[in-house]
Amino acid sequence: MARNRFEKLRANIHFNDNTNCLPNNHPDHDKLFKIRPYIDAIQNNFKMIDPEEFTAVDEIIIPFKGRSVMKQYNKSKPHKWGIKMFALASKSGIIHDFEIYVGKSTIKSSSKMGLSGDIVIRLSDVLPKHKNYKLSFNNWFTSYNLILHLKSLGILSVGTVRSNRIAGCQFENDKDLKKAGRGTYDTRIDTSNGIIGCKWYDNKSVHLISNYIGTEPTDPVLRWSASEKAQILVTRPAMVREYNSFMGGIDLHDMLVEIYRTDIKCKRYYMRIVFHIMDMCIVNSWLMYRRHCKQLNIPKYNSLLIFKTEIAQGLLRSGKGKLKRSKLNPQTPPSRRKFTNTPVADVRFDKYEHWPEYIPDKKRCKYCPSNPYSRTQCAKCKVALCYNSNRNCFRHYHEK
Repeated sequence: MARNRFEKLRANIHFNDNTNCLPNNHPDHDKLFKIRPYIDAIQNNFKMIDPEEFTAVDEIIIPFKGRSVMKQYNKSKPHKWGIKMFALASKSGIIHDFEIYVGKSTIKSSSKMGLSGDIVIRLSDVLPKHKNYKLSFNNWFTSYNLILHLKSLGILSVGTVRSNRIAGCQFENDKDLKKAGRGTYDTRIDTSNGIIGCKWYDNKSVHLISNYIGTEPTDPVLRWSASEKAQILVTRPAMVREYNSFMGGIDLHDMLVEIYRTDIKCKRYYMRIVFHIMDMCIVNSWLMYRRHCKQLNIPKYNSLLIFKTEIAQGLLRSGKGKLKRSKLNPQTPPSRRKFTNTPVADVRFDKYEHWPEYIPDKKRCKYCPSNPYSRTQCAKCKVALCYNSNRNCFRHYHEK
């Protein structure tokens, strides 16, 4: 495709009817109206994926430096400028649901937990209730009321928490914990509701709260000591180990998206969201493909790059449209040997427009082990196949 044609198609792409958009001063105005059908369709498909036992809620930054009221700045992120998205992911990195941050109207709820708590409750709707599914989140989301509410819903949860969100629970001060040494921790338990709080001192103190796991059993973990210039063993509570074990699902997904990101520069903020969600779909598909290979005991599987390339080839060669062959330069001498490109499995087995056609120059059959010559090829796959009274490789080649 020519560059000008691609830019013309991108300039005219639409996902919704702009005439139905409400004005900015309307109370029901949707900042994502232009791509709302696209977002809803992807969310519904993500929700169909069965979640794993361990899940986490965290934020994702969609890189964008153009003009938009939704643009955020976060100095601790690799992409400091961008559009914020909240997502629920399994431990393996598969996204099950997401919500794009558009301000106070992101979640329409009347609860007293604030926006951060409402986001966790909204994203946890896809988790089965009272089935021992575990959810973790960081201190921006966590509060005592949220942990208590999730327990009433039948969802086990653990997360770091800020010191002003622990409902007045008093722990030992940092000075006493520092004097006792690294790895020291203090525990408080709400026996009436079964909520456990912990303050653990490593390089600095960190607060955690959970509704299903406590501090025992502890385990030793290696930590770097600046004073001794070596790694030392530090006691770690079970709550900290549990939180660290599956909190990185969103970070894993972000890393996979960043490797082969669809980095197309555009001034329209919603096109950035469209391309990012498209990359999320590809990463989700590859993670599910890898999970299925593991379940079927298939030791080797395609890398993310090959998987993404095969998706592009399948989209180009599927459907009614056919690839147009470019005219060969008459001055360029033809090569002595021509290699036939094998079609991807999605095109080979789609059972659409696979017609036998006669070719004047015979070629070797792509299906027979002995590779006999044939003058019949598939009009769509462009591979030679036997089609005679003795063999019908044409049919067998397109059947799974």
